[in-house]
Amino acid sequence: MNKSSNLFAVIFIVLLLLLTACSTEKTASNTDEKKKEPKKETVEKAPTDPEEMVKQGAGKYNEKVKDLEGDALDQEINKITKNYPKGMKAEEAYNRIVAEFAANHQPGFQELEDFDITFEEVEAYEKYQEESEDGEEKKEGPLNVAILLDASGSMAGKVTGTDKMTAAKEALKKFAGGLPDDANVMLRVYGHKGSNDDKDKKVSCESTEVMYPLGAYNEGTFQQSLSKFKPTGWTPLAASIEAAEKDLQGKEGNNVIYIVSDGIETCDGNPVEAAKKLHESNIKAEVNIIGFDVDNEGQQQLKAVAEAGGGEFQSVSSQKELFDEVDSNWSKAMHDASINWSSSMDSSSVNWSSSGKGHSMGKVYSKILDSISDEFELLRTVKRALYDKEKMSDGEFEKLDKLLLERYTTLREYSSQKHEARQEELNQETDRVLKLIDEYAEDARVE
Repeated sequence: MNKSSNLFAVIFIVLLLLLTACSTEKTASNTDEKKKEPKKETVEKAPTDPEEMVKQGAGKYNEKVKDLEGDALDQEINKITKNYPKGMKAEEAYNRIVAEFAANHQPGFQELEDFDITFEEVEAYEKYQEESEDGEEKKEGPLNVAILLDASGSMAGKVTGTDKMTAAKEALKKFAGGLPDDANVMLRVYGHKGSNDDKDKKVSCESTEVMYPLGAYNEGTFQQSLSKFKPTGWTPLAASIEAAEKDLQGKEGNNVIYIVSDGIETCDGNPVEAAKKLHESNIKAEVNIIGFDVDNEGQQQLKAVAEAGGGEFQSVSSQKELFDEVDSNWSKAMHDASINWSSSMDSSSVNWSSSGKGHSMGKVYSKILDSISDEFELLRTVKRALYDKEKMSDGEFEKLDKLLLERYTTLREYSSQKHEARQEELNQETDRVLKLIDEYAEDARVE
């Protein structure tokens, strides 16, 4: 009996060990299978709405392949698509291709949306109408340009081999010399006394002085005024803007202020408040600023000052950039501000301008169409690469071809609608302006 019991115990233990081993082996096997099971890749569904297509932007690899051609393009596409699974359905392949190779159409559509359809021939007249207060006709007067130049010690620093003050003087001399003949100009400098040491802060912060009184431009006299000062002290920007407000009080016409500075207020003033007060006063002057070799903190403050003064801020970092900014933007602004609306209100000029704008808008539209066509050719090249690798059945390839064609057609129709809508807006603006000119001519005839 004891022998039978022992034998049964041995058999039971052996069976138990075998069962445990099988269970462990099965668990290990299941674990290995889970480890070997590939992670399923998710591909985002491509948009079907044209607005969403444009908003989606460029595919992951578009920048890498868009300028390639021939063998170089084929090789790059093969690298990117080599891990695409076989047996794909058309929709999966389409989603992958769009996500990785679609073009960025946003810039072209944005340029079309931002296209300027206004006419400078009537802008000055409309501004004149808006600024008439309480029904009292505002007299048309000359253009008054007040230039404020930072003469603090930091303007003695050099950029691209030239000290900033010399570069600024040369740029301002060119700017003043190019003003309209009937314009008045003034030069006020600040921070040109004392030094930038603490002991001289008071005298320097009180230094803001007119070097060229408001009046017609005279080359010799203006040149002499530029030679009367050197960069030495602190930066009383707020005090100079406040002084400029007094300079322009009682002056008829359009008033505009241009400031060249290389740094922030250092005399405890509030230039933002000063610019805001000046712009909202009866002078209605705009405050425009060029930040010359200014750090990020300085750029932020000067931009805030310009915005408070109803003007614009531009940052430049070299003498050439300073010259370009003064020559292109400042001079153009002076031209626009000095338009004599009574002589520019001409219907033939507007019609000619409208035609030119329509032509320019057509060029923008053509760029959008080129972008869409280039994308279509690229996506079809990717499709051919998948065909060569037998990634899909013939039937699915035909469906993929239809999906790509549908995207191409959708984008072209969308761009056409956008262009036609913008063109219609231009036509409406042209009609409005021509009507305004007729009304002005009638008013002038009655008077």
